[in-house]
Amino acid sequence: MAEEKLDLSEEFIAQLNRECQNQSDHLYQFLKGRFPELSVEERLKYLATILNDHFDDYQFDQNGERARDGGYSIVKFFPKGKKEG
Repeated sequence: MAEEKLDLSEEFIAQLNRECQNQSDHLYQFLKGRFPELSVEERLKYLATILNDHFDDYQFDQNGERARDGGYSIVKFFPKGKKEG
């Protein structure tokens, strides 16, 4: 998927946030499952945008464990709870 094809609109980011809140994987794992065709960098753009807009909906891994993908070390942010809508 080309970079300019990423949907970073407020509505789509809010939808992704709601989907992530309704499951138990950490944010990056959720994005990896939702967008397996994207590059690591593209998934990280979604991760950064979601956290920028909805940071209070997540808690980072207190144990300091990180996900690894494509040479990146990624902090695990877990959803705090269910978001309907």
